[in-house]
Amino acid sequence: MHANLQPHELQAMPALGAMATAPAILSGNDVKRLLTEDAPDVRIDVLRKVADAHQHRQYSLRELTIAEQILRVLVRDTEVSVREALASALKDNPQVPRDIILSLSHDVDAVALSVIESSSVLTDADLISLIQNAKHTNKSVAIAKRAHISKEIAAALVKTRNPQVVVQLIKNPRVEIPEDTLQTILYEHGRNTDVMNTMAQRPGLPVTIVEKIITLVSDALAENLRVRYSISPSTIAAETEKTREIATLRLVDGKVNAHDVEKLVDQLQVFGRLTPSMILTSLCRGNLYFFETSLARLSNIPVRNAQLLIHDKGGLGFKALYSKAGLPDKFLTACRLLLDVVADMQRSNEGGHGGAYSNALASKLLARAAGQDIENLSYIIALVRQHA
Repeated sequence: MHANLQPHELQAMPALGAMATAPAILSGNDVKRLLTEDAPDVRIDVLRKVADAHQHRQYSLRELTIAEQILRVLVRDTEVSVREALASALKDNPQVPRDIILSLSHDVDAVALSVIESSSVLTDADLISLIQNAKHTNKSVAIAKRAHISKEIAAALVKTRNPQVVVQLIKNPRVEIPEDTLQTILYEHGRNTDVMNTMAQRPGLPVTIVEKIITLVSDALAENLRVRYSISPSTIAAETEKTREIATLRLVDGKVNAHDVEKLVDQLQVFGRLTPSMILTSLCRGNLYFFETSLARLSNIPVRNAQLLIHDKGGLGFKALYSKAGLPDKFLTACRLLLDVVADMQRSNEGGHGGAYSNALASKLLARAAGQDIENLSYIIALVRQHA
């Protein structure tokens, strides 16, 4: 039997039609049709009138009570098309009683999804409950599309461990995803190409997250290349590491604040990726602060102290810090020369990165080293020029 409007539920409706002056409110003809016709289209016409008048506040207090009674009856309608039309009519109305919206949100997907995605009546607790109790993916995906998602909801969506849900969350440009939640996504889905590609395209990611994406994607690329071309793991690892270092250092090229640089260096150190090669390469790219911060972290001293030692004109401070940081002795003299030239260029506002900067740096290094036999200077110049 249809859970449609019954005669006793319609008793108040003529009064509603008689009292109303707005054309969207039920007329006597609407009531007559409901009493004599069982077609879903009739009930859909009625609910649209009631919902529209409700949203535009065209009811008196008494009419409002009657209208909401009608909506509650329609929520129980056995025709999915009626409930679907009701959900569509109510999804953008912030004044709908919460019990009506909750009932619609727990309905089948055809009814529930529009309400779940749009209704501001649903609370964070309602949405988290839906996520935790969803038997299918679609409701969680709909939540991930919402215009406003709290940190708690974002975390609950990630906890589903469902790649479809996570991809939709990442694709939503209107939601702020905390860094710790992004870290969880990387941990759970680091090998999922769809998730990683989607995250890589998301604007405004913290540099620490981008660095991890580079690492994960590089590892996957390395494995594909090894299998395809039967290249030894050691060869692939060396080339991949070189590519990864350059990609990582690009994150701090240009205008990146000190806090971001320090966080990136800390992360690289924790995961054993703050290598001598990366530190020297950073200086070859003119990134003096990355170089200073790296030596400070490896020597376990404040950055400011490291800067004073690095730029000590006597050279003793730099030599002591370089040694304590564990950088290769064979590059000490060449690195000192590189440091001096980079610092001079920075003071002369010749900072930057890219081909023009690399060419200028290489030329100044050769000019400064004229007549001197500096161990491994050719390697350092080659490292500079590979970025030209």
